[in-house]
Amino acid sequence: MRWEFQIEGNGSTPIVSKVEFVEICSNYLKQGLLQKNWVYWIAELEGEIVSHIFVQRVRGVPRPTWLNNAYGYVSNVYTKPAYRRQGIGTELMQQVLSWAGQQELDVLIVSISEESLTFYERAGFTAKNEWMECIIRNYPD
Repeated sequence: MRWEFQIEGNGSTPIVSKVEFVEICSNYLKQGLLQKNWVYWIAELEGEIVSHIFVQRVRGVPRPTWLNNAYGYVSNVYTKPAYRRQGIGTELMQQVLSWAGQQELDVLIVSISEESLTFYERAGFTAKNEWMECIIRNYPD
């Protein structure tokens, strides 16, 4: 599904074949589970994964006022087109939000597209924060 998610409406040409990508991505996801760096939520209907959300728990440097501060990086939020607008993604996101509260995360961050804006707003995400970004990929040498 990661392949579908990234290719859908993107217009970019993949740099590897789908077979190569699936192997590379599968290894990455397995390592995330083994190292406990990532948590994955999936929705399955009749043996088919139709939606998923991934979260990386990122621990912050301890503060004198809070030793275990952390945040969650939300990624790979995707529902197959045939299953959209049925509440599946919303239900998964509610599970993510519940988990984040149990983990005492400071904040969840996510990179959004114009199409996904209302989904995140309905879940309680806002653009009001102190975060900024610097895109390194295009940074001049």
